[in-house]
Amino acid sequence: MITPRLCAPAYELGEYAEPVADLPELSAGSQAADLTSPSAGFVTYHWSEAPMVELMTASVGRTLARSGVPGTEIDVVLLATDSLPPGRAAHRDVAEFLAETGMSGATVITVGLLDCATAMAAVGTAASLVRDGTARHVMVVSGDLADISTGGQRVVAGGAAVASDGAASALVSAEAAGLPVLALAHHAAPDQESGGGSAHQQLTSRVNAYREVFARLAARHPFRPARTLVLPSNFARHVMRLYLAEAGFPADRIALEGVGRVAHCQGSDPLISLADRQADTKSPGAEQPTEPETYVLLGAGTAHLGAVLLGTRPLP
Repeated sequence: MITPRLCAPAYELGEYAEPVADLPELSAGSQAADLTSPSAGFVTYHWSEAPMVELMTASVGRTLARSGVPGTEIDVVLLATDSLPPGRAAHRDVAEFLAETGMSGATVITVGLLDCATAMAAVGTAASLVRDGTARHVMVVSGDLADISTGGQRVVAGGAAVASDGAASALVSAEAAGLPVLALAHHAAPDQESGGGSAHQQLTSRVNAYREVFARLAARHPFRPARTLVLPSNFARHVMRLYLAEAGFPADRIALEGVGRVAHCQGSDPLISLADRQADTKSPGAEQPTEPETYVLLGAGTAHLGAVLLGTRPLP
């Protein structure tokens, strides 16, 4: 059986960077102090005047260049986004995106309805296509603009995150050098969409969801939390540490460096964090005292979780 490899993660952030503290949504009350406190960690967010596919084109160009796989050899493109324009305009924009990246011969599929877990579901789908021989090279592309995906709201996830504009990409391949994709797990809790129940009930439900998705992941491929680094969605640091602690991960096993610099680029966060880590392998950071055996890319939405387990030793 073919082992899928995740190759050459890359990203493109919105071209404008602004202080989170200056957001109009935070101009009144204490929420600005809460989100910009050291425990939450938000400093800067990014926004873009460009259409979504422009950010995607820049990101994919880097992935193709770093992977060494030409666009003409990509079999499938999985688009994980809620930010394409409505109607036939999306077809036009995607056609231009494919032409500019050289991937015009690829089959394009959109993946959605999982909020910020969508991109990780796309990585898992890509791995399945490669594993069973349906495709040799699958490009996964994630990206969102808050003006479209959240209706312009920047403070999201019940006040636990600040939405930022950006795109990310990675090649899932049967042949190119990259990290082995070992397992994928999902969890859905539709009742969380409506926010029903008391605050305690909602917290309990979310904690149980995190425990369950990691239990499912371990059932498919055993891993050791103490030797695993989780690269999660960029929620407030204290929020993500709370949920992941309940799933068995101490604070030094959770990569949250992107919270301050990047904010929450929705589904793109785990791939952005992986790209940063691979670009700075000599400086793993204070929160990573020992090199991990495995990574977990964790996409977290209001009602959905998607987790991808990767080996940390690249396959040639």
